[in-house]
Amino acid sequence: MINNKSDISLRFSAIDCDTSTKYYQLTQKISDEQKQLVKPYFEYYTPEKFSNKENVAGNLEGWMCKDEDIQTVEELLGIYEHHKKRMAKLEAIDEKIENTLKDSIKDIDCLLELNI
Repeated sequence: MINNKSDISLRFSAIDCDTSTKYYQLTQKISDEQKQLVKPYFEYYTPEKFSNKENVAGNLEGWMCKDEDIQTVEELLGIYEHHKKRMAKLEAIDEKIENTLKDSIKDIDCLLELNI
């Protein structure tokens, strides 16, 4: 069964803090034809595959690809827009946080000048 491409996406599954590697899983089962396309980019992980389990957060078991392969996998499955949209949202959030921090620092600087 081939799924509707708009329903398939990659979701964040785990991060290895020692290597800063992020791992992603598909949100749905895919057809055998699709599996053959993306098979080189996926590996079945278990907790034992990670050298330092204490520094790995998230789901440590299942078929996952690394963050470096996301674009290729999404292009092969025709779902590359999901990652672009997700990254655009994250960049907007980062910008808001950065602006809030800058404003807070300015406020603190003003307060410190008043106390001098």
